[in-house]
Amino acid sequence: MTNLSTKILPWLAFASSLIPACTGGSNGTGNAGNSGGVAGTTSTGGTGTSTGGTGGTTGTAGTQTSSAGTPGSGGTMMGSAGTSVSGSSGSSAAAGGGDTAGSSGTAGGGGGVTGSAGTTGVGGSSGMGGAAGSLGPGGAPPACQTPAAIGGSPGSVDVDLTMTVNASVSPDLMGVHTSVYDGNMQLPTTPDLLKAAGVKSLRYPGGSYADLYHWSLHKGTYTPASGSGSNMIYVAPDTHFGKFLTFMEKVGANALITVDYGMNSLGNGGGEPNEAAAWVAYANGSTSNTMTIGPDSKGTDWNTVAFWAGLRAAAPLPADDGYNMFRISHPAPFGIKYWEVGNELYGNGWYYGGCGWEADMHLPYPESGTCTDRMNNAALSPAAYGNGVKAYSQAMKAVDPSIKIGGIVVAHSDTEYTNWNSMVLPNACASMDFASVHWYAGTSLATLATVPGPEIPKVFQRAHTATGTASYNCPGGANMPVAITEWGPNTNGNNVKIPMSTATAAPAGSQIIGLFAAESYANFMEQGAMAAHWLELHNGSYLAGVDATNDPFTTMNDSPRWGYHAAQLAHFLATGGDKMVKAVTSTTGFGTDVKSHAAVHENGDIAVMLTNVNASSDAAMTVNVTGGTLACVGTRYAYTPVNGDQDGGLTGDWLFANGQGTAVTVLVPKYSSVVVVFPHK
Repeated sequence: MTNLSTKILPWLAFASSLIPACTGGSNGTGNAGNSGGVAGTTSTGGTGTSTGGTGGTTGTAGTQTSSAGTPGSGGTMMGSAGTSVSGSSGSSAAAGGGDTAGSSGTAGGGGGVTGSAGTTGVGGSSGMGGAAGSLGPGGAPPACQTPAAIGGSPGSVDVDLTMTVNASVSPDLMGVHTSVYDGNMQLPTTPDLLKAAGVKSLRYPGGSYADLYHWSLHKGTYTPASGSGSNMIYVAPDTHFGKFLTFMEKVGANALITVDYGMNSLGNGGGEPNEAAAWVAYANGSTSNTMTIGPDSKGTDWNTVAFWAGLRAAAPLPADDGYNMFRISHPAPFGIKYWEVGNELYGNGWYYGGCGWEADMHLPYPESGTCTDRMNNAALSPAAYGNGVKAYSQAMKAVDPSIKIGGIVVAHSDTEYTNWNSMVLPNACASMDFASVHWYAGTSLATLATVPGPEIPKVFQRAHTATGTASYNCPGGANMPVAITEWGPNTNGNNVKIPMSTATAAPAGSQIIGLFAAESYANFMEQGAMAAHWLELHNGSYLAGVDATNDPFTTMNDSPRWGYHAAQLAHFLATGGDKMVKAVTSTTGFGTDVKSHAAVHENGDIAVMLTNVNASSDAAMTVNVTGGTLACVGTRYAYTPVNGDQDGGLTGDWLFANGQGTAVTVLVPKYSSVVVVFPHK
């Protein structure tokens, strides 16, 4: 957090629980904001040494801005990759510590001098606090070798490269929340870390904040709805939309913007489509487009497309007239493609009464703060929201017809908000381009890693069934794209409970959450998700920071945690344009405690993810490949725990297929997830 953090302790408690929570009913639409938990002091990366040749020097490990070490020149076939001497966590055991904000220094551990990567050596884990580098063993690949014997209980996985599960992974799949209350959004280390995890989509301006945040004013309006946060609203100074766009460009990502359905810019009535249209104009409009957006129903004039585009193109004035935050000297439109209308409006009080958790001023809140007239009130109904989606879509696409509009679809459960889709979609779906779904999963920490496989396909089946209903006239029908715009473990009530970190490691069980996240990414890829936005960037579960929560394991900003580690690992499995293919774990031998997924990259490389959810046994998994041939030398990326079940870091090393290129045996330690990547032969 910034130096404002000591002044906003009440907000921090809210931001790490209620806001991301969008707290809902019994089945987990709710709180994932505290899914980050907290994670502890980083251990100091030691000095990497090497026998393989001459390497580059790194910046001092553990400083916020140090760079990851450059790889040394490739060594001989039996050269060493350099040993990694770390602090208390050990070289591969940096749970948000030894493996923190430099996602990796290549081949040499977390600091000091990296030697040339010996071709058979193991890459060191990443250093603390540095800029992200490439993760892997480093150096040139070695010559082909006979595979070494691998310990662990034997098992097998069959991969059929001819059996397509998803023909093309979405280029926008890897996403994360970037919220206006994130005082760490502008840290200089963050963009490179997000690049290293393959992040391509940023959801803005937040979850429940989206329905109370006024983009043109960079402020929010408090309501009694619990999701709007205790008795105060906090908006960080450097998170306004102009700053967000420059941050987005540094990351090399696009965005999914959630426009304010809940209230107008005056905070005295429901959201206004013209306000959203002006937002599109600022992001995507041409400075020569004189189309009038005009006043909304409360009289606020949203001017012309050229007015907003002109602000974007202009340089700041010497004397700020209130618009300097939008003057960013960027004449070219940003071309933001995805926009969704509102956030979790089924939480506005219509279903369960009270004030709800989602701000919605289509029915004003009483001054007393006690809501008695919201349940089943037509102004707050799903049908009213459906009509709103249509009006918003028309206004926004009048400014830029190329944008894609999302509406809220209930697919996380088949027992909650059961009539939402049937009331919303008849009015909305013809104006929608994608379904926006939230998914918070699990009923206990111990079983969380086993949830994605059986549950994620059900989520997508529900969404496709809803949009495939012929009478709703949804574009694409059952094939309408689905974006998981919020997801994480269900930390509501007594479901997934995450303990505090210790002084030397991340929370007990945090590795299980990382395995849950890695498995979720793989399942999202197989199901064809348009995007999946982890909640959230700086809440301690993705990139941790030093802030007023006083987490004992976090001593520097942008320390990677379990959500980040999972994303980083998963992006080695597949990225945009890659093809997911069939992988099946045999029930014999080690059995199905190892979950398997496979992909063929656009360049022909073959990748397999293996996740061992067994807490006590390592697995030696033989991956049998049909429909193609592995090159002899591949790379193994491993996400492994410390202290049995606490979030660890990623390492990379070489491994070798059999002589025919039809199989490779892979060590998958207990509570670990591994991705192997081989060039095709």
